Amino acid sequence: MTFMTPLNRNNTFLSPQHVLEQIALAPSMAVADFGSGTGDFALIAAKLVGADGQVAAIDVQEPAISSVRSRSRIEGLLNVTPVRANLELPGSSGLADNSQDVVLLTNILFQTRKKKEVVHEAHRVLKPGGMLVFIDWRADAALGPTRGFRLDKQEITDIISQPGFLLQKEIASGAYHFGMTFVKQTKS
Repeated sequence: MTFMTPLNRNNTFLSPQHVLEQIALAPSMAVADFGSGTGDFALIAAKLVGADGQVAAIDVQEPAISSVRSRSRIEGLLNVTPVRANLELPGSSGLADNSQDVVLLTNILFQTRKKKEVVHEAHRVLKPGGMLVFIDWRADAALGPTRGFRLDKQEITDIISQPGFLLQKEIASGAYHFGMTFVKQTKS
């Protein structure tokens, strides 16, 4: 299923459509977009999970949440729930434990000093076997935030693996970003 997006499809810059096509979102899934911004990922995810699915678009900034709310209404996406929350605080997403099939962490961890807290919130809300999708700026990219804020793949893998995630695979994320998927390990 392909949807038109205003973003470049030639893989030179981050394309939400291209990223989400790689992770096999399916109808009826529950997806949480942590740090959703204006909703580029959330709106495409909402189309992919369909009317029986649900997308929580979570951001700390009210203007971003307002934009998601407006854009989802304009596109008739009734399965998008905009949530204003500080994801650095435990339980702040308002989502139930083990309730989400997928959590998206796109360009969010470079912005916080409380990376572990955000990852722990993702772990809390994901179902056992659920997928965490991580996308962020490459440390060596010519564009992006100040290099001191960027993390390398090993640093991110260590942070995300700590609460019980297992690296699944790397995903194509354009020339300036890198992406990985992790699975929430089930308790044995």
